[in-house]
Amino acid sequence: MGIYRKEKSWYLNFYYQGQRYQECIGPVSKTVAKEVEAKRRAEVIEGRYNLNQKKLTPFFEQFAQQYLEVYSRENKRHKSYIRDITAINHFNTYFTNKRLADITNWQIEKYKAMRKSKGVKEGTVNRELGIIRHMLNMAVKWGYLKISPFRGIKLFKENNSRMRILSFEEERILFDVIRANPMARHLDAIVTTALNTGMRRGEILSLKKDQINFEDGYILVEGTKNGEIRQIPMNTQLTKTLKNVTKNSKPDDYLFSKSDGSPFGSIRTAFEKAVKKAALRGLRFHDLRHTFASRLVMGGVDLTTVGELLGHKELKMTKRYSHPTPEHKKAAVKILDQVTTILTTQDNILLSDSPKRLDK
Repeated sequence: MGIYRKEKSWYLNFYYQGQRYQECIGPVSKTVAKEVEAKRRAEVIEGRYNLNQKKLTPFFEQFAQQYLEVYSRENKRHKSYIRDITAINHFNTYFTNKRLADITNWQIEKYKAMRKSKGVKEGTVNRELGIIRHMLNMAVKWGYLKISPFRGIKLFKENNSRMRILSFEEERILFDVIRANPMARHLDAIVTTALNTGMRRGEILSLKKDQINFEDGYILVEGTKNGEIRQIPMNTQLTKTLKNVTKNSKPDDYLFSKSDGSPFGSIRTAFEKAVKKAALRGLRFHDLRHTFASRLVMGGVDLTTVGELLGHKELKMTKRYSHPTPEHKKAAVKILDQVTTILTTQDNILLSDSPKRLDK
């Protein structure tokens, strides 16, 4: 029979001395399929083909599709599933025509270096590596591989210490810019929510009216990064803002939506324009979350409570958001001046009130 095509893959099927040989060649061109068949025939005739060899592993593209359909789509959030599709498109291009068993540690290192050489940010490359690491771990779990070739691969070091805290004066300037521009006014309530809840941008944009409990005064946050539901109390400012936003909306309406009722897919462009207009260099939307956490800590709220509000599972994550501002540090050091003045005054009073020594 030679070679034949079924759906998108080519297969070989031939007999030699009464023994049948079959193999899935994969989604390759007809020319490549013929070359593979000729190679297999030569191996069989020359006695180099091991009949007892382990079943050939699938091509990476085939396994990637299986991973998306069987695992990613069924077990991950929709956004994570879409992110997997994007990353796997890059993987398929690089690992094209390679079987899982042929992927080596060195090839993954080369992929890592190639992505960086194209100007992709190290954090983005790390997210991609995290996806392929999980894919290869699942390949081991499903019996395709004995050991994952990802073992020993190190991720790029990321600078997670960058913190940009919004001062109250900067906050005022930002809101002045937003409220003065009709094209940016939809950001008013969104930024207010971020500064008063510490919620992530995706969590805020996916909020619906029925998640706001005005009677008990809290927001029910669903679809979180760690998959857990949490409650965030609302202060007076946020309650007033959200009551105005939900005035004429239905329970299943998105809290922040376009004129047709659909949620905002992204507010990045509008926010970045407002930041530029306000001359707030380096401010990102995520920094509003930093600001929320830092203000709570500087106000005396314990890290455990702050972590629960942010939805963190580990305290070490919360500590990254709790760096005091330079102004707060200066104010803390100035306390020493006050303490020194008080202690000096007390010492002088004690000295003046002590009985004078009588000369003999």
